[in-house]
Amino acid sequence: MKLFIIILLLLLSVSIFAQDGSNIKYVTPENINNTLIGKTCHIDFGSESFRTLIVDTLEIEVKGQKIEFVEHRVDNGFDNWFDQQYLVALPLQKAYSVRLKSTKIDSLNSEKVYVTSILGYYRNESPLDTITIIKHYYLRKNIAAVLVEN
Repeated sequence: MKLFIIILLLLLSVSIFAQDGSNIKYVTPENINNTLIGKTCHIDFGSESFRTLIVDTLEIEVKGQKIEFVEHRVDNGFDNWFDQQYLVALPLQKAYSVRLKSTKIDSLNSEKVYVTSILGYYRNESPLDTITIIKHYYLRKNIAAVLVEN
């Protein structure tokens, strides 16, 4: 019996100290509330994108033009970092990309989550000195989760 208790305690202590590499808190759609206003986040829309098995696209209006974005998620279930999650504009290009890197929740109601987002421009994976700030919204019914930096 003593051996069983010792083994149990060892197993519990190992699991207590084991951590994944995630710095992301996932907020489910039903828990989106005013406590998120002013927070920087990523919106996981459409289907849940766990381990990048499902990738969704979304159109966002930027300076009067609708641009289609695709999710870029780095999430293997253990090591997923907030700053590696973003949306990238289609069509995908090797040398140049437009990324929606940062979103802040401004307000919300029963149907929509209003946000301010920052678009960054990249050449060969290096950020350029230009950004575009846009205000837009997500329909709550299309949100799978809100990712907040932990």
